[in-house]
Amino acid sequence: MTNLGLAPEDTIGVVDQNYEWIIASPNAINLETDYVKKMIDDDKYIISPINIDFSEDFLDQLYGSQIRRIRESYRLGLVSREVAEQMIIDLQNNQNNSNFKVSEADGTYNTKTVGYLVFINKNINLENAYSNLIIMSFMGIFLISIIVAYFISLQIASPVKNLRFATEKISRGVFQRIEDDYSSAELSNLTESFNTMVDKMTEIQTQREQLFSDISHELRNPLTVLRVNIEGIMENKIQVNQKKLLQINDQIILLSKLIDDLSLIATAESGQLKLNLEPINLSLLLKETSDIFIDSAKELGINFNQKFDNTEEIDADPFRVKQIFSNIFSNTLKYLSKGDTLTILMEQENNMTKIIFTDDGPGIPKEKLGRIFERFYKVDQNRNRSISGSGLGLAITKQLCVAHNWDIDVKSELSKGSEFIISIPNT
Repeated sequence: MTNLGLAPEDTIGVVDQNYEWIIASPNAINLETDYVKKMIDDDKYIISPINIDFSEDFLDQLYGSQIRRIRESYRLGLVSREVAEQMIIDLQNNQNNSNFKVSEADGTYNTKTVGYLVFINKNINLENAYSNLIIMSFMGIFLISIIVAYFISLQIASPVKNLRFATEKISRGVFQRIEDDYSSAELSNLTESFNTMVDKMTEIQTQREQLFSDISHELRNPLTVLRVNIEGIMENKIQVNQKKLLQINDQIILLSKLIDDLSLIATAESGQLKLNLEPINLSLLLKETSDIFIDSAKELGINFNQKFDNTEEIDADPFRVKQIFSNIFSNTLKYLSKGDTLTILMEQENNMTKIIFTDDGPGIPKEKLGRIFERFYKVDQNRNRSISGSGLGLAITKQLCVAHNWDIDVKSELSKGSEFIISIPNT
């Protein structure tokens, strides 16, 4: 085995047909035959056959030169004539019996592989290097992703922590907004939604506190009257007579009505109000209700106009519909003065029946229109009327309209009057 003296990284050599090294580089010289064969089978080593083509001219030259040497040896007396002739005959026989015969197919002579040139498959190395590069790249990307995810988690954790603290405060009844100073659109939207929720809960809390205050105020008045009268009777300071009993009874009725109204609103808002639906004539029911308030309007010097014709029947609860009309009449008359006019109009528009209550009274400030249907809300104008109320009438009216799938709206302008509009779908 011969060492080529090549650089170690070349790792090149020549093997015979049995894969034994003939010549080899320093890296290959100590490799076993089985290992070399395995590397070749795995395409890690590439082999190139070393073939010898025994052509006719080559054979003639090979055997011809040997015959000439034999004849020269006979001439010089180195061999006898008989020996020289026998040697020539043997050579000629060998030539005729040679394994290198002419191919009958293409007329070429057989070639013989005497060994292989072995060298490293650099494509395999490139593939390995590429695979290693991909692995290293993925590892680098993975590490970078971990670092980026860590910093992103820090940015997310801070606002999430603020939200958690804020929700804990809400559970304790403290409604506090969160400052929105985040660059992320998602976090800003989340913060905005949270602050909207806080504002709504603050508003609900304020309304609840106001509701309790209003309820206590409305209950206090009749209860105070009852207590004073009963204590006076018990102490013989007030004489019991028909008038005093009527006063006490009026306060009991007022108190009972207030409780009934609160119960009605609560039931309607929860969607549990049951309506006794039956076919009714709206114009007839509206006239019956308005007739109840005509005398009161005349006593106050208020003009009362009605402009509506008979309408087709619709399915509704007659008791609740009368309650709707009565509340609007009562509320309107409270704010009208002598000489003012209340007009009731019924008309058809866009497959809807509209009932319009129009007055030329003092009107409602624009900033208060949005709250006109709230419980206990009162517009503080012309409150010196003998007709009084708890502030629940319009709230009840709104809920009863919703229960019937009707719509009610109000339009108003200061010093020009107000307009309540009930829109009823035609079935």
